[in-house]
Amino acid sequence: MNLPKTITVRYLTDDHLEALTARHGRETISRAVAAHLDAHPEDFTAPRINHRERHTRQAARNARADAHLSAALHHHNAAQPYETLALIDRAELASPTYKDFDRFRRAVHGNLPPLTPTDLTGTNLRHRATLPLAYPHPGPPVMYYGSTARRWVYPGHRVIEGNWPAAIPEHCTATDDELMEWNIDGTVHVCTGCGLDWT
Repeated sequence: MNLPKTITVRYLTDDHLEALTARHGRETISRAVAAHLDAHPEDFTAPRINHRERHTRQAARNARADAHLSAALHHHNAAQPYETLALIDRAELASPTYKDFDRFRRAVHGNLPPLTPTDLTGTNLRHRATLPLAYPHPGPPVMYYGSTARRWVYPGHRVIEGNWPAAIPEHCTATDDELMEWNIDGTVHVCTGCGLDWT
C-alpha cells in the first residue's frame, strides 16, 4: 500500500489487531508492531496475499498453538505447573486470538494448593494484607513476578510491607538474584525491588 511506517502501525493496530489492542492496550500493541516492522522491513514491499493464503497461514498458527496446548495438558495432568504455564504462553504467542488462554492459566492456578505464608512472629515485618490489583488483574496471591520477564510465583507468596521501588511484584524489574536479601537473621528471603517474600 506504500504507506509510511507511522500510518502502517496505526492501521494495523487499530484495525487488524483490534482484539489484541483491546486486551493489552494500544500503546503496547503499537510498540510491538513498530518493532516487528523495524526487524522485518521487507514486509513493506512484500506482495499482497489473498484471503485463502491468509486463512492458510492462520490455520497453521492455530495448529502450532494447539500442539503447545496438547503438550501443556500432558504436563498439567502430571502436576507440573511451571511447564504447563510455559507451554500455554507459547501457544498464545503462536496464535494470540485462537483461544481464551487465561482460562487455561486459571485452571492451572486453581489446581495448586496455596503456600503457607512465612511466619513473621517475633519480627518487625508484616505481610501486606491485600495486594492492589495489577494489570490485567492477578490480585492476591501474587500470580507472576516482573513486568518484562514474567516469572511464575507459587500461590500463597505474599509481599512484605515496605518502601519498595515497585508497588507490586507484577511491576517489579529487580529479577536478578543479587537483589534478593535475607532479613531478620536469615528468616525471611525478600526481593528488595518489590518486597515479594521468597522464603
